[in-house]
Amino acid sequence: MKIGILNYNACNLASIYNSIFRLGYDPKIIEKRAELKSIDKLIIPGVGAAKNCLDYLKKNDLFSEVEIFFKKEKPILGICLGLQIFSKNLFEHGKSSGFNLIDADVVSFPNKKINIGWRKILINDKNWIEFNNKSFYFCHSYLLKFNNANDKKYCKARINSQEEIPSLIIKQNFIGTQFHPEKSQTVGNKFIEKFLNWEPNN
Repeated sequence: MKIGILNYNACNLASIYNSIFRLGYDPKIIEKRAELKSIDKLIIPGVGAAKNCLDYLKKNDLFSEVEIFFKKEKPILGICLGLQIFSKNLFEHGKSSGFNLIDADVVSFPNKKINIGWRKILINDKNWIEFNNKSFYFCHSYLLKFNNANDKKYCKARINSQEEIPSLIIKQNFIGTQFHPEKSQTVGNKFIEKFLNWEPNN
């Protein structure tokens, strides 16, 4: 199995690379669109600003290639910002348009607060129930706000604070986490390993 990690010139590559390598795989850093064609599973890490990320992907013809990758029903894991760019509209550093897989907007927390630290997630999907009430590491100041009730069904986990925070999104061959599994120690490694063994059933 060939695993690719997408480099958009701002993301945290080392942590996710090392996590996958320790699981016995040899992931490839993807920097050019042609490199995506030989990859079986794609991971999009999550550090950086939304507009800068999307502008970079579009400027370097990676945005359209990721769309093609998804349409081929190959598994994708988006982490934090890597999840958020699969929404409709994002408002970090200006408005930008995401992949529109999820009908949601990505907006800042009230009072510009940051959700940072270890949080327990509440799972509502039996296929991922082993992670229910487990603590994962979060670090984000923007979150998903669904535009319609229908797309909320793709939210498979939340954390509860002053407002609910979508934490795990699964739709077709896409998995998105608001948390950082690569920084979540043993439970995070188990989550990454489950993705690497995951076969979408739509």
